Formats: sequence, structure tokens, C-alpha cells
Amino acid sequence: MILLFAVSVAADQGWLKVSCDADSDCFYLPDSLAGEAAPGLVVLHCNGALPINLDTMTIVADSLGWVMASCHATRNRRDPMLNDADIVRTTRKLLSGFPVDSSRVFVFGYSGQGVQAMASLFLHPELYRGVAATCAHQGAMPLAVWETLADKCVYLATRAEDWNRAGNEWMHVELNGHGVKTELSMAEGVHQPGPATELLEACRWLDDQARP
Repeated sequence: MILLFAVSVAADQGWLKVSCDADSDCFYLPDSLAGEAAPGLVVLHCNGALPINLDTMTIVADSLGWVMASCHATRNRRDPMLNDADIVRTTRKLLSGFPVDSSRVFVFGYSGQGVQAMASLFLHPELYRGVAATCAHQGAMPLAVWETLADKCVYLATRAEDWNRAGNEWMHVELNGHGVKTELSMAEGVHQPGPATELLEACRWLDDQARP
């Protein structure tokens, strides 16, 4: 088990609580768990995830019964392999400290951390079942070892005027062509994060793909 302490942060709907550890990794356990191991989601942020970032995404955990974690150390403009090591460390805390189904662990990231999330899947297929990536470019694709990804799933979200749109369309075709179940969602706008409901839609799709 890992030592946690409660952190309260202001949000639009009042004061919400997540549990954080000495590394500033944070965790959220929904009330809706049915007594069995649940899927887990590791959340990444371009500037290093804070408690408020996890709080804004609790709709996913509460709606689907998932356990969520955020990795504070990973961020843009940092060595990707250092980021990767910290993401794995956070994931292992999630698995050892919470009732998470080790066969259904997912990673979410936006932009550069969307690329980092995909790199985590490609580098550690034994740990992760799939990825939700918003406005990510294709920089992680050379890391893919196709024979290790047969049961994986990837949800790509892009924008109609995003400079990474063509890369997302290419990844959609390339991943599906190699047997990785991949969905592509396109919203209006430019390179920007989406609402929590967009992540909920992505995770609902991932949940459907990964069900036993």
C-alpha cells in the first residue's frame, strides 16, 4: 500500500478531494466500485498534473467506475524516457494500492503528453491496454512493435483545424492496418484540449473494446 494524504482543491462545483502522495501523484477512487477490480486510467498533463487536473476528470471515474491516477513528474520539454519511467512508477502505485484490473489499465494525454501516452503503450504493452490521446502527433509511432499490440486499443481525438490532424488521420489508418483497434474523433476548432465529456466518450469506447 502507498501512503496517501487528502488534498482539497477548489472547483466549479465546490470543494473536491483527491488523495496525493509524497511525489505529488494523485489518485481518485469512485464510490461506484462494485467490489471487484476496476479499470484504471493514468492521466498525464503537459505541465505536470496537479490535483485540480484529476478533479476535472472525475466524471470518467464516477460514470464508468474506473480508478484514476495522475502522474505529476511527466511533462513537456523533459526527457521522454525520464517521463516514461515516472509514468510506469505511477502506474505501479495504482496497481499495488488500489483495486485495479491489471489487464485494463489505460493512459490519457493531450498534445505532447498524448504522444507520451502512446509511447507508454508501445514501450510497455504488458502494463497498458490502451490509450486516449488528444491532438497528439505521430512521433511515438516508430516505437510500435506490432506483434505485441494485437489486443490493444487507441482512441484518437483531433480538431478540424489542428496542425496534427493529418497525423491523427494517418495514425488511425496505420494502427488499424496493423490490427490495433483504433477510433478517430474529430471536433471543430484548433489545437486545444477538449472537455471532460470528450475524455468520457473516449474512455467509454476503450471500456467497450477491453471488456472480457
